[in-house]
Amino acid sequence: TAAVITEGNYRRIALQFPDHLLGHSTVVSAELQSRIDSDAQVFILADTSYGSCCVDEVAADHYSADLVVHYGRTCLSLSSRIPVYYVFGREPMDPAHCAEVVAEKMSGRNILVLCDVPYAYAMPDVVWALEQRQDDAGVRVFGVVVSSEITVADRLFDPKTDASSTIVPGRSWQLPPSASSIADYSILYLGAESLTLTNIILTMRGQGVFSYDPATRTLREESHKVNRHLARRYKMVQHARDADVIGIVVGTLAATRYLRVIEALKAMIRRAHKKFYVFVVGKLNVAKLANFAEIETYVLVACPENSLVDSKDFMSPVVTPFEMQLALSKSRQWTGDYVTDFHAFLDDAERELAEEEEETPSDDEPHFSLITGTLKQNRRYNDPRSQSAESGSAQLATMNKHTEIAQYMGSAGAEYLLTRSFRGLGHDDDPDNKSNEPLPAVMAVEGRSGIARGYDNEK
Repeated sequence: TAAVITEGNYRRIALQFPDHLLGHSTVVSAELQSRIDSDAQVFILADTSYGSCCVDEVAADHYSADLVVHYGRTCLSLSSRIPVYYVFGREPMDPAHCAEVVAEKMSGRNILVLCDVPYAYAMPDVVWALEQRQDDAGVRVFGVVVSSEITVADRLFDPKTDASSTIVPGRSWQLPPSASSIADYSILYLGAESLTLTNIILTMRGQGVFSYDPATRTLREESHKVNRHLARRYKMVQHARDADVIGIVVGTLAATRYLRVIEALKAMIRRAHKKFYVFVVGKLNVAKLANFAEIETYVLVACPENSLVDSKDFMSPVVTPFEMQLALSKSRQWTGDYVTDFHAFLDDAERELAEEEEETPSDDEPHFSLITGTLKQNRRYNDPRSQSAESGSAQLATMNKHTEIAQYMGSAGAEYLLTRSFRGLGHDDDPDNKSNEPLPAVMAVEGRSGIARGYDNEK
């Protein structure tokens, strides 16, 4: 790390640690500071704006950092503005034991080996042990063994100099001509259960997915989880299809092309005549999204790992951009294929938008909802046919300054407010006020004080 800093002549270096490694951050910072030029400054990013797996370019920009050193697990999303050097760390790995255990359940198969980042250093040894494994007759136990590569391992990534066409985000591999289809391989994942493994289970369509946990030295088949995961995600797609008001939640400001993903989602939602709002809430939690009760479904724009949210505790479902695309598309059907990568999603979305651009809008026909079991008639926002009401806006405001204005402007938030029994402290909504004239202002008076179980005037 010190050599990278010195070679690049960086002067303000931000160190980003996940929460469980913050206890070691001061020791690492002091040691690194002692090995670089005295005029270079090292500082620690104590809290991340979003997930700890993503490079926190927002916090780094606040302190004018010209390099981020990211420690620990990462989703491998490429940064868009600041150079990044990844330090994965090294967890213990026994390649010989791994090959022995894998041979018991995966003999005779072609194997594609993937790993969590702390085991990237051991990949060559594990692949070699698998290739050398033989049975009692001296025959190789496995077919073709292919090793994946983490593109940003042991190298500095600079978005200004590294062309996106040569640096592929995440993991990459090269399949030989003799077995050039991913369907010919079983997936061996080295690492514990994590969001990385869940992402691989959903997106990799091989003959099976197995995980070897070096910490417990056990091998487990994960393929049985695929159907359960996909069924849960398919339900989220149906929720998104029924929704009229959609919230686009920005869950990253670092991953490349995230702005294009947001714009593609906006175009999809407009074409489907639904209403959208954009939210930037930092780290996602139930309490933050519960503030917006009028939102029926959220779509989270985040890195591939953080976008898969189990939203059973949320008031409204949280889906991925790919799931929203399935829900709004007129031509695509659910096939079980799954996409979490921004680049693959954008390629499909832009091609589909171009194909549907010439199509005429569909009729206002209801669709059958698999969630409610009934026919559902969707509201139509952003509908050109409703723009003829513009000339009568003044008359609508005179007739009734609440309901008609909300409908005319297409404000989902205003329409939801009208359905609530309590709409704030404004007294102009007094039901006893029969006229449209505003009520006179009144002086504020002191209210009750104390706590709910016993106010001061009740003692």
